Amino acid sequence: MKSLIPLLAFLSYTASSNNLIEIFNLNIKDGNFLYTQSSINPYTNSIDKSEGIIRRTKEGMIVKVNTPFKEKYELNSNEIIITDMELDQVSTIALNDFDKNTLIEVFLNGLNANSENYKLDFKENTILISSLLDQGYNEIEVRFKDNNLYYLKYNDNLDIENLIMFDKLKDN
Repeated sequence: MKSLIPLLAFLSYTASSNNLIEIFNLNIKDGNFLYTQSSINPYTNSIDKSEGIIRRTKEGMIVKVNTPFKEKYELNSNEIIITDMELDQVSTIALNDFDKNTLIEVFLNGLNANSENYKLDFKENTILISSLLDQGYNEIEVRFKDNNLYYLKYNDNLDIENLIMFDKLKDN
């Protein structure tokens, strides 16, 4: 009986871990969110905010920034198309320029428990994604609330702390 308790605890942990991965992947697959991103910049001693919409498309996803600037980012498996709506300028960046970027990888492809690029750790309603590469975004904290993506928290490549809060769009 004593050996059964650790086995049950392990099975419960594994089921919970797989469930969080599945919840994340379903949320990313649906991918229609309002978001608010807050960045704490220690260099300027300021908090910067941006707000917008994330929509999943057949090709990838579109991130529209509505404030403080009007921008659009179209991500697909090959490139990121950046449109500055106010200046009417478009630029394109090949996705391989962001080779092995964990944040872009999980947003485009979802989470994979067997990834060679990152490892996953789990706490209650939280996944910690730790990069195994020498790229930015060494650790991304993903929190869930009511089986929905609630927030992502990470430090970017300039070590600026970022928090992205999500609300599902009602018109899905």
